[in-house]
Amino acid sequence: MRTDDEPTLVLQRSRPAAYLVGAERYERDQSELTALRRALFLHEVREAEAEYAAGEATRFGDVEALLGELKD
Repeated sequence: MRTDDEPTLVLQRSRPAAYLVGAERYERDQSELTALRRALFLHEVREAEAEYAAGEATRFGDVEALLGELKD
């Protein structure tokens, strides 16, 4: 068993199939990922609030119009 903190690559037919990591490393990475996602979400909310406060927010008549804008 490896004692370092590096993931172990698992190959299947000479191609990467998975990485094995220790539980502590996995939990630490998941915690960091959650914190980064939260920070990004909060940044986007603050940005949207600033646009709204400045009167720059786009208004949509209904959900279909909003979804149409998101597709473009």
